[in-house]
Amino acid sequence: MKSLVMSLFFMIAGFAFAQEKISILEIDKAKEYLHLNEEQYKVIKLKTVRINTILNEDQKIIEGLKERFKNGDEPGFFEKISVKRGRDKRKGDIEDLLEEIKEQLNDKQLMKFKSIEKPGLKSLSKKELTDN
Repeated sequence: MKSLVMSLFFMIAGFAFAQEKISILEIDKAKEYLHLNEEQYKVIKLKTVRINTILNEDQKIIEGLKERFKNGDEPGFFEKISVKRGRDKRKGDIEDLLEEIKEQLNDKQLMKFKSIEKPGLKSLSKKELTDN
């Protein structure tokens, strides 16, 4: 009976931990979850800071576009292309940084890394820019 209770406890505890998604941007939680050594932590932390910078830059650009749409100032064709190319570049930069993070990990850490949430940028639609 005691072993049944203990195994049930560990199943529930493991399930509860699995339900709590960890983002790679939560570097301290990721460090603990992936069992990063100090060297890995330093390198990966720098990369997550860069990812956050890219995400914040993108958010500012999108907010500026939303404000323009709200004021009836729709960007022209060439400006839209420029915005799309900029977003594609930022998306690619994030993907490259995530690959560089993966290169820092050993096989066991890579398996755990698969379950960690990773940021990314998706294509924007006009509806997303015009919705408040």
